[in-house]
Amino acid sequence: MVRRFVISSMLLLSCTAVSAQLFSMEVREAAEKQQQVVLDFLERYFVDLLTQKETTIERKMMDDKVYFRKGGIKDLRHINDTVPFAMNLLDRYYEVKWMQADEPFVTLVFPAQYDLILGLNQEHAQQQLKEAILAAPPREQKPQPRGTGKLLADGVFQLMTDTFQLASLTDATYYYNKEEPVFDTNHPDYVAANLFAGLLPADYRMYVEQSVYGLQTISYTLTLSQWLNYCAEWGLKVYFAIEEQREDGLLAIVIAQCKELGFNHLLSVTIPDKFVSDKNAVLKVRMTPYIPTHNLKNLYQQQSLNRRKIKWQ
Repeated sequence: MVRRFVISSMLLLSCTAVSAQLFSMEVREAAEKQQQVVLDFLERYFVDLLTQKETTIERKMMDDKVYFRKGGIKDLRHINDTVPFAMNLLDRYYEVKWMQADEPFVTLVFPAQYDLILGLNQEHAQQQLKEAILAAPPREQKPQPRGTGKLLADGVFQLMTDTFQLASLTDATYYYNKEEPVFDTNHPDYVAANLFAGLLPADYRMYVEQSVYGLQTISYTLTLSQWLNYCAEWGLKVYFAIEEQREDGLLAIVIAQCKELGFNHLLSVTIPDKFVSDKNAVLKVRMTPYIPTHNLKNLYQQQSLNRRKIKWQ
């Protein structure tokens, strides 16, 4: 799957300065949050490529898995503010091109990897997550109904566009008459899915135990709206599944995926019984953040050993 972010932009590069402004304010304002951090990364990386010794650059690029498919460092000096620029996300890596006569003369590729792009190692990213969630601005609007529709046996209408590795782990949402999100005591599982899709006005507290580097945890309290604001700001794709139905409530799994930066947040959420009618209910969350996609399946299987058997696709 190819994601095209910027068809063309104006590029400005000062080869002698210690900083580079490669993207116009216009381009930045049009970019989403996760795209903006990729633009920031390119600016930082250009400075490194143009100011370090050649032997240092070669080792750095090899370690970072950053490569020129066409052109090289010397060609960066020929880029000016009239050169068309394009950036695509191809599976798990980015491809950036600068064009001359409708042909690329510089092509750079690098992994869609959060630690490289954000310039943060796993420890620092995990420690800063709470602040990132709290700093997220309010969502501008609720998600609109979308996806393939299916009328369920109980008269509820299900909309779904995608699944994630586990057959029951989906982005499904549930409606009355294809329009109004389900929110009643007869369908707690549907209500829970709609909550984490950001469709409902209820704003529950979330008590979070978050894993951090060194096999430790930190604890803090958020509201559901703060979590949803964060997901919306970073463009995270949210998948939800009921893992276990218990007498005292529901045990759910939530995956918040960021393809653009190559990470996933894994949440195991305990949702208390009668939460639909109790606005003071607290959702208990165990969160493992910043999991690379290729590690997610094994981690979830390990956490599920003491619960029901999970069948992965």
